[in-house]
Amino acid sequence: MATIIAADDDPDLRVIVASILRRAGHVVHVEEDGAAALARVRENRPDVLIIDNQMPHMTGLEVRNALRADPDTADLPIVLASGSLRAEELDPPNPLDYLVPKPFKSSRLLETVELALLGAHFNPVRN
Repeated sequence: MATIIAADDDPDLRVIVASILRRAGHVVHVEEDGAAALARVRENRPDVLIIDNQMPHMTGLEVRNALRADPDTADLPIVLASGSLRAEELDPPNPLDYLVPKPFKSSRLLETVELALLGAHFNPVRN
């Protein structure tokens, strides 16, 4: 069981993602924009952040960059869910960044979350 923050500006997608993750046994908190997600991560660090890229106030990429620049959150696994973001936009690359293209199947989301959790476990910065 992991604690996950899922951020998306689409309320239907927030419900779907939270439902998928909760059925898999995870504790899920949802946010509706990038700035709220960033604040939630800094208040209550999750095991994984799942974030849409195109959102109000801050994009997922901007949130990712802010978290990577902060030593307290630089090692947080981040799953960027986007229909438009490309891997080369994740600069500099980080082994704890994961990209899930939208639309995605629930199995793909769960597999990616499991990879993110495993990556965090073996990340030498965290140990």
